[in-house]
Amino acid sequence: MDTLNITGLKYILSKDTAKKLPNLKVTSDMAEHRFERPRQSFEAVYNYCLVGKLHIPPTVCIGEFLDELEFWGIDVKDLEKCCHHRYVLFMREQENLKGFLRCTEAEDDHYQEVEKSVTNNRKSRMWKILDNQNNDIKTKVYFALSTVFILLAIFGVAFSTVSVTNQGGRTDSHVSTTSSAAYTTAMYGSTEGAWMNESLRNDSQTYAGGGKIFSNAARDKVLTMKNSNPENRWFLYVEHLTNVFFTAELILRLVCCPSLRRYFQGCLNWLDIIVLVASYGRYIVLLADMTGSSTTADPLLYLQMLRVLRLLRIIENVPAFKILCYSVRIGRKDLMTMILFLFMGMLLFSNFLYFVESNEEFRSIPDAWWFSIVTMTTVGFGDMVPRTSVGRIIGALCALSGVLFISLTIPIFVNTFQSLYLYASFNSNRLQNKQ
Repeated sequence: MDTLNITGLKYILSKDTAKKLPNLKVTSDMAEHRFERPRQSFEAVYNYCLVGKLHIPPTVCIGEFLDELEFWGIDVKDLEKCCHHRYVLFMREQENLKGFLRCTEAEDDHYQEVEKSVTNNRKSRMWKILDNQNNDIKTKVYFALSTVFILLAIFGVAFSTVSVTNQGGRTDSHVSTTSSAAYTTAMYGSTEGAWMNESLRNDSQTYAGGGKIFSNAARDKVLTMKNSNPENRWFLYVEHLTNVFFTAELILRLVCCPSLRRYFQGCLNWLDIIVLVASYGRYIVLLADMTGSSTTADPLLYLQMLRVLRLLRIIENVPAFKILCYSVRIGRKDLMTMILFLFMGMLLFSNFLYFVESNEEFRSIPDAWWFSIVTMTTVGFGDMVPRTSVGRIIGALCALSGVLFISLTIPIFVNTFQSLYLYASFNSNRLQNKQ
């Protein structure tokens, strides 16, 4: 018999039972072994020696319990099946946390090494202000100024569309219906065959269909020199001002950046360049309007929608945004699995509905794709509705399968984000308390 003294509490084991602890040296005579180990974790080990079943105590940290198993030489594979779920979740969270810490630490170490190699301290200080790396008053002022200009650029275009609409940028519904129907008939010979034609049956309004991606010309939606007047022309002046600011900011970033190679590896940096180039491309349209040129430059105007993505620059240094990006990156397999399920359901139910329903509701299988997608994602616009009993049963199964697929996949992504966000919040509060 062997006696184990665990922090003052004695446990008696027979020699055969003690053999289940590989790291415990069994002697021929009765001996007492003293160990300073946590009692709750050892009680689970002691029960494993007695009955041969290993369970994780509900009140013990899994990390502490795994350390105890390693100390006694017990293989974690001996865990009972009822405890596998807790073990797998714990290991997955620890792996995600270690990966996130490696990612952030590598980024910080790289910038520190690059900054040490920069001989111009003025450029280094300017870069920290531009990249919002400090908490001083200059960085806060610049961040507030940059936020104001980003919001001006976004809301300036947004409110300018109100003035364009009030000036008659949209044509009368009857004229639009007639002209678009004539256009589609001329292009295809019939308005019933092209599945890409968007139709609003309630208003009897049909957009210009065929191969067009957008419903009407960009000049009817975006404020230009031709459709502006002295009352709303100040929106264009606001755009000129914001373009000057973003141009100066880009030049400063390129001049003060510690590493141009590192800078051009960032997606947000490329996005800033693309949006700024698109903004300058609009001046080509303004110049064409002033000179009376008939040059078609609608793609340059459509690129104005990308300026909304400048909001990402505001939240790029927010910890929650970094955690969200990292959660999407490590959870891409789970997200791709969900997309694969939705894609399979879309193809399956759309084929059934097309052959069950009439051609008036589901004119083609690609039209039925739209119904399947909005139904499986629980959106349900109601623009396409099954009329037959069999079609309604298929639609119900489509909705239920979508809820099932999404509910099984999304929690994996949510749990990853939640665990990392809680750790980041705890670490931030700990650093603030130390300061």
